[in-house]
Amino acid sequence: MIRLRAAVEADLHSLFDLDQICFADGIAYSLSEFYSLLRSKGTIGVVAEEDDVLAGFAMAQFGRLRRTYGGHVITIDVAPEFRRRGVGRRLMEHLEGQVRDAGASWLRLEVAVNNSAALSFYVGLGFEAIGQIRGYYHRSLDAIVMEKVLATDGELIR
Repeated sequence: MIRLRAAVEADLHSLFDLDQICFADGIAYSLSEFYSLLRSKGTIGVVAEEDDVLAGFAMAQFGRLRRTYGGHVITIDVAPEFRRRGVGRRLMEHLEGQVRDAGASWLRLEVAVNNSAALSFYVGLGFEAIGQIRGYYHRSLDAIVMEKVLATDGELIR
């Protein structure tokens, strides 16, 4: 059974190792970047485990854009043996709930234009493409910027 919990500094090396498996050099985060994320008060990190085995994790940060408050998904990583079991969906739903509860009106992320599985996953979660960043990955691969407008107290806030 998958259990979710908050990411803590003691997870540093496990998160780094999984990120190296999930993403190519230049896309995966460095150990020092993970250290900074885990220590930042503006970061939400959630870990998925099954019998103390790391199944995946996700991280988001809070920010402002044009006088609105929102969240930015930094990364979501699911171990290969746990994929297609709902782990990614649970991680994203947890992050979404955390940022919504903190008063955020939107959640954004970037995804490589050639990652059709991830694009489909995010669309299935209610994200919409709102833009594109040229050369975002490796200065040669474009990213699609996706956003989900979050409901607060029964209303959509933009």
